[in-house]
Amino acid sequence: MEKKKVVTDYNKLSEDLVRLYEETYPTGIAGKTIRFPNVRGEIVTAVRIETDDTIYLVKVSAKPKEVLTEEQMDELVKPSAKDTEEPDAEGESEEDSEDDGNQRKRGFSDDDE
Repeated sequence: MEKKKVVTDYNKLSEDLVRLYEETYPTGIAGKTIRFPNVRGEIVTAVRIETDDTIYLVKVSAKPKEVLTEEQMDELVKPSAKDTEEPDAEGESEEDSEDDGNQRKRGFSDDDE
C-alpha cells in the first residue's frame, strides 16, 4: 500500500507529530532540508517525517516561530575570543557589520514564503 503524502506547516502539526519531528531531528535540520516549488511556483523549504501510513513534508521558514529563553540562547551561542572585541561607536563590532551584509548577500530574508 502506498503511503499518503501531506505537505503542512510546522505550527499545524499535532502533538504526536511534533514529538516525531523532534525525535527525527534532535540536533536540528541543517543539511536535511529539501526544496520544491509550491502550486504558486514559489520555492518551499521542508523536512520529511514519516509515520506508518503517511509521509509529511513539514514546511520550515527562515523566520523564527518562537522566542528562545536566555538559557537556550546561552546553550546555542558559546562565547569565543572574538566575542570579547570592543564594539565600535555604534555598539557593533566591525565583524558584526560585515556578517549582516553577508547575510543579505546570501539571500537571507525575514519575509515569510
